[in-house]
Amino acid sequence: MRVCRRQGMVKESMAVVKKSEDPYEDFKKSMMEMIMEKQIFEARELEELLHCFLTLNSRHYQGVIVEAFSEIWKLVFTHTLNVK
Repeated sequence: MRVCRRQGMVKESMAVVKKSEDPYEDFKKSMMEMIMEKQIFEARELEELLHCFLTLNSRHYQGVIVEAFSEIWKLVFTHTLNVK
C-alpha cells in the first residue's frame, strides 16, 4: 500500500489498486470525488491533489493523470472566473 502524506486537505490519502478500461475517466472521476468530498478549490490544494495522484500511481499513468487534472483545473477556474 502506498500513502501520500501532505499538509493540506489531501493528507494521508492512499491508492486503491484498480483495473481500468478507461484510466483517463477513472482518474478524472476519482479526482472529482476527492475535490467534492474535501471541498478542494484553491490552487495550492489542487496542486497537492495532483502531486498525490502522481506519487501514488505508476509513472505509466502520469500523462493521463496530468490530462485529467488539466481538464478539472480548467473547469474549476473557468467556473470561478464566471461566478465573480
